[in-house]
Amino acid sequence: MATSVNDGRATAHGLDFDGFTGVASLLGDEERDIQLSVRSFAAKRLVPHIDDWWEAGVFPLELARELGELGLLGMHLEGYGCAGASATSYGLACMELEAVDSGLRSFVSVQGSLAMFPIWRATAQTSSVRAGCPTWRPAA
Repeated sequence: MATSVNDGRATAHGLDFDGFTGVASLLGDEERDIQLSVRSFAAKRLVPHIDDWWEAGVFPLELARELGELGLLGMHLEGYGCAGASATSYGLACMELEAVDSGLRSFVSVQGSLAMFPIWRATAQTSSVRAGCPTWRPAA
């Protein structure tokens, strides 16, 4: 899928997702800020390289750290340095990643939902355990 960025908006095949869905008018300030932050990251860091990564069949491991620093890994969880964002914010972030490449969105979804959520849930019973744990970040 050909992806481009026009006026800061990620588009695929010329379709402006904001205009198509009409979602932008329903968002709060925090949701809009998260969406625009991910859109900006995608435009600057992902779009220029995604075709080369796809052709080479690679997922640059440094992206894990960058996505974590942006707050996207486990962003729907609270504690451990996670953002505690709303489901809407999580969906918007994933939509912006998906507009660039479905593999990037899948990475964020799987990391947060299949890897981090079970650990978070298992420790949710003991608030003292959660409070004493360090921030989750991808390994260097």
